[in-house]
Amino acid sequence: MPLVNSRDILQDARARGYGIPSLLAGTLEMILGGVAAAEALESPLILAFNQGATPGVPLEVGVALAAHVAARATTPVAVILDHGASLEQVEVAIRHGASSVMFDGSHLPYAENLRLTCEVINMAHAAGVDVEAELGAVGGSSVYLGDAGPQASMTDPGQAADFVARSGVDVLAVSFGNAHGVYRGQPQLDLARVQQIRDLVAVPLAMHGASGLDRGVYTQVIDSGISKVCYYTAMGRQVSQGIRDFTAAANPNKLNYHQIIARTTDLFRDATADLLVLLGCAGKAAAYQGDHQKEHASYHGAL
Repeated sequence: MPLVNSRDILQDARARGYGIPSLLAGTLEMILGGVAAAEALESPLILAFNQGATPGVPLEVGVALAAHVAARATTPVAVILDHGASLEQVEVAIRHGASSVMFDGSHLPYAENLRLTCEVINMAHAAGVDVEAELGAVGGSSVYLGDAGPQASMTDPGQAADFVARSGVDVLAVSFGNAHGVYRGQPQLDLARVQQIRDLVAVPLAMHGASGLDRGVYTQVIDSGISKVCYYTAMGRQVSQGIRDFTAAANPNKLNYHQIIARTTDLFRDATADLLVLLGCAGKAAAYQGDHQKEHASYHGAL
C-alpha cells in the first residue's frame, strides 16, 4: 500500500464514524511499532513528526524515515509534519516525503493565520500534499510535562466555517477544552462546540492533546465529529514505564542496548494496537484499499 494523504483516510473516518490516531514518529522504534500494529489489525494510521518533541532528529531525517517505512506498509499510512512553524519547515517536509503537512498559525491573529495557511496550501497542493491548519489554540505541552504551555482559546464555529471556505484547508484542528500533555484535573470538553463546527464544515476535524482521557470519552469525542486523534503523552509514559520494568527485571550482566530497542518497539506496537481498537479503526484498512488503491498507485513512487 503506498503512502497516502491523511485527508483521504480521514474523510473515510468522518463518513463512517471512527477515529484514526496520529502518533509521534520521532524514533525508529515508534515508527516500526506503530506500523506493525496497524498492519496486524488492518488499520489506517498517521505518523507525525514533531521537531519540538524530538529536537535531536533533523527534520529531513525524521520525515524521510517515516515516509520510507509508510510507503512499504501493507496498510494505508500517512506521514505528517506536526505543528509546522514556518513555510521553510513545510518545504523541507514536502521535499523529504511528507504526504501531509500541518501549519500551526493558531498563535497568530486570524487574518495572518489565514494568509499564511493559504500560502502553505498553494505550495503543498502543487506537490500533491494535503494541509492541516489549527484555529483556536490548544494549550499545554507534550514536550515539557507539567508545563501549562500557551494559553488556550476555543475555536469559534462561525470563524471555522469562514476559515475553511476561504482557505480550502483539508483538515482543521480545533480547540474545545483539549490540551497537550498531562491534563490538570478532569478535562472539560465542549463536545457541543465540536458538533457545531462539524455541521458547518465539510473537512475532517483533528483533536490535538487527546491522550490521557477516560476510555469511554473517546467514543463521545468521535461521535461529536473528531476524526483525527493526536495521541502521544500517555503512550510515551506507558512505554517509559515498560522500559523501566524490563531493565529492572533483566540480568544487568546480560542486558545490551539492542534488547532495549527491541522491547521498546514491542511496547509501542502493543500500545498502538490497543488504541486502534479503542478508536474503532481496526479492520478499516481493507475497505480503504479496495476503494482507493488505484487512485494512489503512483503516489510518491520515487521514494
